[in-house]
Amino acid sequence: MKTTLSLCAMACLMAAGCATSPPAPAGLTAGKFVSMACAENKSFQARLSDDGRSIRVRAHPGSAELERQADGSFSGDGYVFKPAAEGGASLDHAGKSQGKACKASA
Repeated sequence: MKTTLSLCAMACLMAAGCATSPPAPAGLTAGKFVSMACAENKSFQARLSDDGRSIRVRAHPGSAELERQADGSFSGDGYVFKPAAEGGASLDHAGKSQGKACKASA
């Protein structure tokens, strides 16, 4: 009986953990575009989805919806957004930097 109860409790805890939203990258707000100021006078805009599973970016090459990856980055349509890159966030498109050391600007 204890084993069955323990397995049931573990299953419930695991299901609850899967149902929570992932933490939001620093400076991004769900449902609101935020301007990101980067090194070398570069910038782009990003908006976190309500469930935290994707980010919409607007950058020089265009815009795209990026899906959260297992490593915490977001990618899609040739873009890769890394929220925890050294010195701030970074955005690349087709292997070319669109911004490094990016932080949400006021």
